Formats: sequence, structure tokens, C-alpha cells
Amino acid sequence: MQRAKEEQEVLVRDKNYVKYERLLARAEENGRLDGNFKCLTCGMKYTVKKDAECCCRVLL
Repeated sequence: MQRAKEEQEVLVRDKNYVKYERLLARAEENGRLDGNFKCLTCGMKYTVKKDAECCCRVLL
């Protein structure tokens, strides 16, 4: 949020990015946000260790 230049007491809401909000909600729903376990390849954080290990696994 930012303050309007005319009035210092009024806050103006930042532009809402729908796609970003949707992706953020999906990541939170899947448990990929601020987890304790990290993928060693890409660095994505997971709440489940198995998910972190399988994130960027290359199948031969």
C-alpha cells in the first residue's frame, strides 16, 4: 500500500494481480509455501520431505 500524495492520511491499495494471487493460493494449498524441506535442484520449499525429494527428479 502507498500513501496518496494529496492526502498523507489516506492509503491507496496497490493494483491486484489476479494470476499472482491464484498461483500464491495454489502454492499455499499444495503446501509449497515456507516449508521446512527444500528441493536440492530448484530450491522450492515443501512441508513434506518426500515432495521435496520428488520435485525435480529426472526420470531415465
